[in-house]
Amino acid sequence: MKADTQLGEMHDRLTDFHRQNPREGLGDALLIRLADPLKPQDEQGRFRVNPILMLLASVLALVFGAFLFFSVVRS
Repeated sequence: MKADTQLGEMHDRLTDFHRQNPREGLGDALLIRLADPLKPQDEQGRFRVNPILMLLASVLALVFGAFLFFSVVRS
């Protein structure tokens, strides 16, 4: 019974939070996490991606490309 009470209380708190902050959505939270921590916008007001995430994505794409090359093309 205690777990059901906690679940209901969490649900009520979450719905209250979303009523108070209607603009705080999942997409907005994701953009905040992906933004550059030092300068999230450039001079023209455009979104800037975190450079570490860009480096990680490019390395991951390179590794995936090498995997595909050696598993599909070389076999």
